[in-house]
Amino acid sequence: MLRCPTCGEKPIFPPARKVRSLADWFTPLDGCPQCGYPYEREAGYFLMAIWGVNYGLIGLGGMSLYFILRINTDWNPLWIFCATVLPAPFASILFARHAKSMFLALDHFFDPHLRTPQREKKTD
Repeated sequence: MLRCPTCGEKPIFPPARKVRSLADWFTPLDGCPQCGYPYEREAGYFLMAIWGVNYGLIGLGGMSLYFILRINTDWNPLWIFCATVLPAPFASILFARHAKSMFLALDHFFDPHLRTPQREKKTD
């Protein structure tokens, strides 16, 4: 995971030791240095990855954990709420790269980039 969906050799994101800001953490490289596969097709390409995959899975996981703790423990509901809601933003930040990677792999599976440009049909 977190590697180019085409060649599987080079990473999609800069290494964690080179990250200097939160924007660096979220921003993928321009493309694969090995095969040239562009990671971002257009502006806003990764919005579905963040909104659908990242927030969806973090929210679903948090709600599931809430109900599991609510049913199986005798904790105060406020403590259960705090135990499930407070870690969610941190989990979302940590999972953002994986969500983008999964979205990129799914998009490449269903709609791969063409390595060579399509030939234009000749019209007479």
